[in-house]
Amino acid sequence: MSLSNKRIVDISFPLDPATYRNNLPTSLLQHLAGRAIGFEIEPVIERGGPFSVGQIARGVKMRLHAGSHVDAPEHWIAGGKQIHELPLKSFIGDAVVADLSSIERRQPITEQDLDQAVGAGLRPGDRLLLRTGWNDRFFALETEVWKQDSPYLTAAALDWCIARRPALVGIDFYHGAAAPGTDHAGAFEAKLARGGILTLTNLVNLGAVKAKRVTLLALPLALHGVEAAPVRAVVLED
Repeated sequence: MSLSNKRIVDISFPLDPATYRNNLPTSLLQHLAGRAIGFEIEPVIERGGPFSVGQIARGVKMRLHAGSHVDAPEHWIAGGKQIHELPLKSFIGDAVVADLSSIERRQPITEQDLDQAVGAGLRPGDRLLLRTGWNDRFFALETEVWKQDSPYLTAAALDWCIARRPALVGIDFYHGAAAPGTDHAGAFEAKLARGGILTLTNLVNLGAVKAKRVTLLALPLALHGVEAAPVRAVVLED
C-alpha cells in the first residue's frame, strides 16, 4: 500500500507527564500510592554522566491502560486471550467513522444514533470508530466533570455493535460512562469483550478525519502476558 496519496491523521491521546491526569477512582489511587499507575518519565542514563558514552536514555513508568490503548479479552474474562495472542489483522484495515458529534454531554448514544451515523456502511470485520469530540475537551475540564458528563452507549447500542460484528470499537469519550445503574459487566468494555469485540479507548482528534470509510492502524506493543497495551493509532484517508 502506497502512502503517497494518503492523508495521515493521528488519533492518539498525548502522553506527557506534565499534563497527565489519572482517571482512576480516588480510593483506588490512594490504595495504589507509590506504584506506576499514571505516566512518568525518568532518566536512566544522563548524557555526559558516568555511564554515558555520548547517549541519553530514559525510562517510562505507566499502567498499560494509560493513553490510547487496546484491551485484550483477559482484561474482563478469566482465561481470555492476552495481547500477544490477538491477530495483528484486527488492528489494521478498513474502518468506519460514526459522526456522533451532535450528542450532548451526559446524553446516551442509542442504536438509532448508530444506525443513522453508519447504517449499512458497517460490514462484519470492519473497525468502528465513534466520534463525539468529548476527549478533545479533556484538558479543559476537571477530571470528575469529564467522567460524569461524558456521553455513553446504551445497552441496546452495545447490542447493536455486537450484532454487527466489527473487529473492534474505538471511542473518544470516557470508557467507563454508562446509563445510571449499569454495573461493570454491562458497561462498554466488559460487554463488548464478552461479545467477542476488542475495544480501543482514549482516542482524540477524530474530528480531523473527513472521510467516513478509512484505514485504521492501531498496533499494540508486542507485550507478552498482559491484558492491555498502548497503541499509536492513526487513520489513513485517500
